[in-house]
Amino acid sequence: MNNKLILNCIIIAVTILTVQNSLAEKLVMLPVMDTTRNMVMFRMPFPENWKMHTPKTIEDPQITAPGGIKVFYRMGGNFSYNNDPYMQQLYQQTGQTMRAPISAEQIIEQDLKPQVKELGLKYIKQYPLPEIAQRSKTYSSKLYKSLPTQDYFDAVGSEWKDDEGNTILVIIDQSVYSGQGSTFWSYQYKILQAPSERFKAAKKAFIYGIVNTQDNEQQIQAYNASERQKSNQSWTQHNTRMRQNQKNFDRQQKIHRDTSNAVNNSIMSTYRNQNAASDRGQQQILNSINEENTMTNPYNGQQYQVESGADQYWMNNDNEYIQSNDAFYDPNMDPYQNNQEWQELQPGY
Repeated sequence: MNNKLILNCIIIAVTILTVQNSLAEKLVMLPVMDTTRNMVMFRMPFPENWKMHTPKTIEDPQITAPGGIKVFYRMGGNFSYNNDPYMQQLYQQTGQTMRAPISAEQIIEQDLKPQVKELGLKYIKQYPLPEIAQRSKTYSSKLYKSLPTQDYFDAVGSEWKDDEGNTILVIIDQSVYSGQGSTFWSYQYKILQAPSERFKAAKKAFIYGIVNTQDNEQQIQAYNASERQKSNQSWTQHNTRMRQNQKNFDRQQKIHRDTSNAVNNSIMSTYRNQNAASDRGQQQILNSINEENTMTNPYNGQQYQVESGADQYWMNNDNEYIQSNDAFYDPNMDPYQNNQEWQELQPGY
């Protein structure tokens, strides 16, 4: 064990002891797994009686604690925007929609409040959580991106009451990435539910655990190496398409594809600790986490998992598939595909 690692361990231990004194509970580092690589992604300091779980359905909590304390992680939304009329037309042609970034406070008004209104929750208050936004910024700065971006992070907490005597904290954790004329942004819900008499202490422990999450640098290195390889492969595929399509059209496609892949990978990496679920809704969340799409072969009804990031997928009889962002591309007319027969896959969900 080197000196730097020993020093980090000492710092973490001292920090945990300090917070234990303020929380009056012993803290332990709970691991969150990267199931794709079978590695610990990060560790979160929570009270020792808090337990992490593998959700079996979308309604199951990720964390529980005695006394009715529950924690849920939910995807809020994932959006893109571009001021270029050409790119706007391209989005329309491929059936995609754009949404300009809004503030975390506006997300509460436009997205969250309409959702919780149907649940009968009573709004109490909201407040900024800059320490959580800084944690997201620090983590994102460690992730590989194939193109430079201007990044912005925000976090806001809102509190609610239900009819069963619980107080609910909903944290909106927002990330915004801008580059090459495009903006990609998303937000996640981090939800704490606790009986009102336990809420104050639970909230303090929950926010502390998020802010003081400890990354596994080896997992980040493995992730970055994988993303760098994908980026290189993407450039190779692009150079091939450059010989087949008009240069101006393909240049716009390259910028959109590379920026989208780099930014979405960094955003969705925080959701890799989600686990497979049994129902259709959980499969859609899992696809977002794993950067995959579920596609259906219309000729035989079989479903396939493919890497996300493309608008079209074509498959041959050997179950090999081609990704394409070119609405006019047909591999059956492509001389480089050795006269194979290709069938276009359709979205499975």
